[in-house]
Amino acid sequence: MVDFINEVEEELRKDDYNNLLKKYGPLIAAIIAAIVIGTGYLEWREYSEDRAARATSASYTDAARLAGQGEVDKAVSQFTELASVAPQGYAGLSLMRAAIIELERGNRAQAVSLYDQAADKFEAPRHKQLAQLKAAYILAGDGAYQDVVGRVGPLTETGAPYEFLARELLGFAAAETGDAQQAREQFGYLNTVPGVPATIKERAKQSLTLMQDPAPTNTMASPDPVLASPDTMPDTDAQDIDEEETPNE
Repeated sequence: MVDFINEVEEELRKDDYNNLLKKYGPLIAAIIAAIVIGTGYLEWREYSEDRAARATSASYTDAARLAGQGEVDKAVSQFTELASVAPQGYAGLSLMRAAIIELERGNRAQAVSLYDQAADKFEAPRHKQLAQLKAAYILAGDGAYQDVVGRVGPLTETGAPYEFLARELLGFAAAETGDAQQAREQFGYLNTVPGVPATIKERAKQSLTLMQDPAPTNTMASPDPVLASPDTMPDTDAQDIDEEETPNE
């Protein structure tokens, strides 16, 4: 009798299991299929992104090699072409490298244009504003002070990546355009607030002194030409930019 009861219970359990399987089986199968397909897609995307990153890095390195060998036309062409297809980090950096080449061979307007394009490519503020500041230094060197004033104003916000350099350049450009009040404001700020690099603070102090002198014998203390050079401005390498800017998709 006990065996019979056990057999009946076993059959009932099987029936319950089969009923559940009929009811929820398709849903469970769909979930399993979705997991398998999703996992496969993620692995495929990771592989594709890795392959694209290697190709981009190789193209960038090749363009840099061409520049080092003196084939500047080919290098600029390759850098600009790469910027149209590369992830944001490499795209911006490629345009900045092209700008440096153009500046070295005297194409200053083209260099400014390329820095502007690089700034549009970047998303990280410190990369975007670096490109903008480099363009402004070129314009300051060409005497386009009004343009400089219009460009660097947004870069002087407190806490901006290159706030102090931007304020120094803004003060210099303002002084050159006759806006003594703006110049004193910027140089005074740099001369008093904590955290300003010593070299910038010293130049700001010199500029204030010259502005207060009724008959100055020297010109306004200009931004450091080393800092003004696009080759020696604070920069970041391709990997650093690519890690911050390249979307993982």
